[in-house]
Amino acid sequence: AVVVGRSRPSYLPGGSASRHEAYEEQERFWKELEDAARFKQLKELLRRYDADKSGNLNADELAGLIKCYSDSRQWTAEPVFPTREEMTWILQAVGKHKKNSVDASELESALDLWHSYVSNRARIECVFDKYDTDHSDRLELGNLK
Repeated sequence: AVVVGRSRPSYLPGGSASRHEAYEEQERFWKELEDAARFKQLKELLRRYDADKSGNLNADELAGLIKCYSDSRQWTAEPVFPTREEMTWILQAVGKHKKNSVDASELESALDLWHSYVSNRARIECVFDKYDTDHSDRLELGNLK
């Protein structure tokens, strides 16, 4: 695992313009380094779950990663595994290059989306219970009036 850390004081206001510029430059450097390390970790994670060696994760491969990730992160008291419909939704929401798979640049967004969805699932279900009067599992404009 690649770990990037830094221990330095924050920029103190009131310094010279050149000092402020140097601080900004240093911040950009650390951000680029952290982003590169995170991307390297995401590529390794994708490689581990890419069963067909396509360089992308399809719905089944991404579901496998989410199942393992959900177990290890313990986002909820009980692990919640994605359904086929949820996987389709995630792929459509984050898949910029291909709609049926994600690449390393989209993987973090897919995991964040799943985490956010799982964390807010109870609230989402309450909204659907209240407004989805025709039980279509969709909220249409007419439902929200």
